Order: sequence, then C-alpha cells, then structure tokens
Amino acid sequence: MENTILINRTFNETRVAYLKNNSLFELYVERTSKPKLVGNIFKAKVGKVIPGMQAAFINYGGEKAGFISAEDVYSDSFENIFLEQQDDIQDGHLPSYLIQDVLTQGQDVLVQILKNPSGGKGAKLSSNIALPGKYLVLLAMVDFVGVSKKIEEIQERERLIEILKEMKPQGLGVIARTASMGIDNKLLENDLTQLCKTWDYIKNKSEKHTAPVLLYEEPPLYIKTIRDLVSDTTKVLVDNEDFYTEITEFIKNNFPNFNIQLQLYDEKIPLFTKFRLEQEIQKLFEKKVWLKSGGYLILEEAESLTVIDVNTGKYLSGDSQNDTIYHINKEAAIEIAKQIKLRNLVGIIVIDFIDLKEQEKSEEIYNLFLDEMKDDKARTVVHEMSQFSVVQLTRQKLRESIMEYLTNDCYKCRGTGYLKSHETITYEIFREIKEKLSNNNIKSLTVRTKPQIIDYINNFEDDNLKSLVESYQIEIIFDKDTESSKYYEITVD
Repeated sequence: MENTILINRTFNETRVAYLKNNSLFELYVERTSKPKLVGNIFKAKVGKVIPGMQAAFINYGGEKAGFISAEDVYSDSFENIFLEQQDDIQDGHLPSYLIQDVLTQGQDVLVQILKNPSGGKGAKLSSNIALPGKYLVLLAMVDFVGVSKKIEEIQERERLIEILKEMKPQGLGVIARTASMGIDNKLLENDLTQLCKTWDYIKNKSEKHTAPVLLYEEPPLYIKTIRDLVSDTTKVLVDNEDFYTEITEFIKNNFPNFNIQLQLYDEKIPLFTKFRLEQEIQKLFEKKVWLKSGGYLILEEAESLTVIDVNTGKYLSGDSQNDTIYHINKEAAIEIAKQIKLRNLVGIIVIDFIDLKEQEKSEEIYNLFLDEMKDDKARTVVHEMSQFSVVQLTRQKLRESIMEYLTNDCYKCRGTGYLKSHETITYEIFREIKEKLSNNNIKSLTVRTKPQIIDYINNFEDDNLKSLVESYQIEIIFDKDTESSKYYEITVD
C-alpha cells in the first residue's frame, strides 16, 4: 500500500494531506495567526486549585490560564501529544492523588500542552512530560517501558522491551514507536541519549528562569508530520523550496535508513489540485455527504455530540428492499469511518443506519465499520449495534476538528452551525487565483466577495496579495458583493 504525504504552503498557511492509496485519509492545517501549542513544555505557576472539580488553573503565559485535571497530573495521557497512538505499558504504576495534595496555589510546575485553547476555554495541560524522538518517546515523570500497538510481531515486541529495559535511565519511561521496528540497539540508544539531553536542557532552563516561561517548542507541522508518519510513508511531495530543503536535511539526519521518495513539486498546477483534493476538502464543510450509489449521509455536529443519519437517496438498485438497504449501509459504514477520522469528530457519535431485518447482515455492517476504524489514532469505544441498527461510539479528542480550526460560529443560527472564517475564505481565494493562473495566460481577474473579506485582505494579507500580483504580473480587482449567498466568485476579465 502506497502512502503519500503532500505538503502545501500558501503564504502564512501550511496544509498537510496524508493519502492512503491516493485517497485523503487525514488533513492538517497550520497558520501563523493560530500557532499550535500542543506538545510545548512550559514552566508555569499554579493558580486557583478547585478540589470540588479535582482540577486547577495554571498560568503558563497564554492569554487564558490553562486547565489541568487530577488525572493529568498523574496519568498516562502522553499519547495525546503526538500523532501516533501508543499502548501496552509493560512496567510501572501510575499513582492517583487528590489534586489538593499535589498542587498548591503559587507553586511552580512543569506542564505540557495536550489541547490548544478553543471555544473560549484555556489550553488543556498535563504534568506528564513526553518527548517524541525518531524511534522512541521519553516519558519524564513515570517509570515504565511500552511498545507501539502497531508493532504486532511478538518477537519484535519482546526484543524492543528487553533493549529498552536495559538502556532506560532510572526513573524515566520509554516507549518504542512504530519507526523503531527492526532498528538496532545502537540507533535506539543514540535516540534515547538525544532525548535525555533534551530533557536535561529543559530541566536546566527551568532552573534558570522564572515562571511562566516556554522551555521546549514542538517543531512546525511539516517536520512533525514527517517525524510521526515516516514509518508508514513511501512518498513525500512538497511545493515549497525552503520546506523541501529543511525536510531533506531532517530525513538525512534522522531517518537515513528509510526509503522515502522526497520530491519538490514545481508543476504549474497547484499540488492539491493535481491530486483532486480541493473539492474533497470543500465537502468537509457540508452536512450532506453523497455516496457513490446515490444514497447519502447527514452529519449534524454539536459541541460534544454528532449524529450521522444514513439515507437511501437516489439508490434504487437491488433485488429487494432489504438488499438495497444492505448495499447502502455497507457503503455508508466505509464512508462514515472515513468522515469521522477526516473531520476528527469527537465525543459521543450516534450512527443511525437504515434498519435491516436480517440480524446476520446487521452484524456484517457493524463488523465492517469496526474494521474501517481499526487504523484510527484516537482512542475509540464502539458499542454494539442496537436492534434498530443504531451504533453509538465515543471518540477521544486528540486535536481540534478541521471545522473548529477553519470556521467561526454562525451568528445567523446562533451557534448551531458554522461560517468559514475570513482567513479561510482569503486562502481559498488565493489558491483559486493560483489555479486559474496555472492554466491560462491571464492579465486581469475580478474577485467578487463580501466587504468584510476585502477589508480582512487589505488589513491582514496585503503583503501576500502584493506578492501574488508581482509574482504573476496580474491585476486583481476586488468587487464588493452585498447580495449573493456565495462566499466569493472569481472571473477572468
């Protein structure tokens, strides 16, 4: 199976698409206006401790105080901070305390960000420090050995456990990542040595600075994605020369034995357009998702609950009504699993399949859905299908959803839906301009959009707009649109 990473840079926005067999599997977006803090380590100061909630507010230097719960003071929450989920702890016991017994107001504490601030809430924090490396993850606060669940071969798991037990420093924890499979002792030891040096640097910096202060910063998205997905990747295409140079050096220094095809993409057709991803990304904003058969899904997403309804739509094939329903449910099970992972739906998810009369076929649909969810990085608990063909699951939140990152709450429907943010619309405009210019010899075009978008571009993206005009020697005219329901429309003059 060929897995590909596509890295696209448009001014202040980086997008990373992870493809499995040329199908979009995961999408990550990072903008300079919304820096992602997950994985960063701070020396912070404890604010108010709330015994009734078994939680505390922590001042780490952000605009809003962070939030730490008792379970994140002493828990195995480390898998939240990098893309590859781990499990199978071999050694060690993680104690449980009351938060008032371990934290007091004004106390200095080292914390790591598990979740970015969102929706008016501060960042979610943990005091269990985790440092991901090339092959290993160093756990600074607990003493145990673990292996990635993706390493399934028993002999290899046992080999890694024995190696790590031998080389692990006293009092620290180590996890073997998927990339460690087949790696010899010396390379694993070098990786652990480097991680221990980083941890020593963090401790020394902490001793020299007053809280709140940043002690360690995770690498940018394009480097972090390579680091975390390198073991599952055969090809990487990047359309930015600076990124290409940095990634080349990173792979050379960190993964010299991995056979990765790294390519600088320099064709006129934009990278995501070439792989037909733009249209697929736009579908993430829609509640209705069409199936190839003519059936469709309706996704209703709230803050902690998502309801997915399966409908027959235009599908009329099949020898009988039950046969028709079976084929739609089968296609829906695959698409729903894809949408859950791609949209990063979290919390409680209720799937209402079309009711099937035959128990055997219902079980087949349920098992197909479970198979499609096996490669999910988030911890997910799927309950049995009910007699009415309803499946309920709960899914852990590792990162904010694409919708949260790219949209604002809709002022028209008072929070029951979304509107694309001004920044999202601006970058869609820039990308579509580039796409039009790649196919035609154009000297002038007109962008018809809302006055607020024009104001946003003039105030926050003026330099990037000028760069676009100068690079392509093009005249771009903006026309205010106060009537249309469209976000924007671009016409060639």
